[in-house]
Amino acid sequence: FQAEDGIRDQPRSRGLGDVYKRQKIMSELIYLGIGSNIGDRETNIFSSIAALDVREEVVVVRTASIYETDPLYNLDQPKFLNTVVEIKTDLDPEVMLQVCQGVELMLGRPINHQKNDPRVIDIDILAYETKSIDINNLKIPHPDLIARKFVLVPWEEIAPNFMVQDFGRTVSELLKICPDTSNVKNYKLEKTA
Repeated sequence: FQAEDGIRDQPRSRGLGDVYKRQKIMSELIYLGIGSNIGDRETNIFSSIAALDVREEVVVVRTASIYETDPLYNLDQPKFLNTVVEIKTDLDPEVMLQVCQGVELMLGRPINHQKNDPRVIDIDILAYETKSIDINNLKIPHPDLIARKFVLVPWEEIAPNFMVQDFGRTVSELLKICPDTSNVKNYKLEKTA
């Protein structure tokens, strides 16, 4: 079906089920890191992905497996579940940050949270395909991704050859030189759809 505005209705398969969604051709590939270590960690991660995917201007393309990881920096907290999600959108980085923060708030993350504290959900913009940005509260690509195995392992699973802006290396190359020696293991899901 071709609408008057030239946008074609297309069926697409989504990570959370088959759903039809009227979509524009999205111009920018983006990778998000998602983690949780409080409450029902699996549900928190799946709920955040679903909350992103229901937005008209965001299309979840694929998700990595979920990995269980030891906390870094603040070690006195529960283990994390982490994944990386590939999306397409035409949202600018600042607006995408607001979308991610809105999902975090919706799932119960406090506005005033401390860095490296336990969290219900954490959504980080890791990289845009063609953009880099450095402003007060947003740096893309994420400056710490090179030192975070819990980001690079799931990211390599879905996009090993993605060239990370500013680092000049692929995800696989970054993982090979990552100094992080923490344990990152594939997590066996406790829930099924």
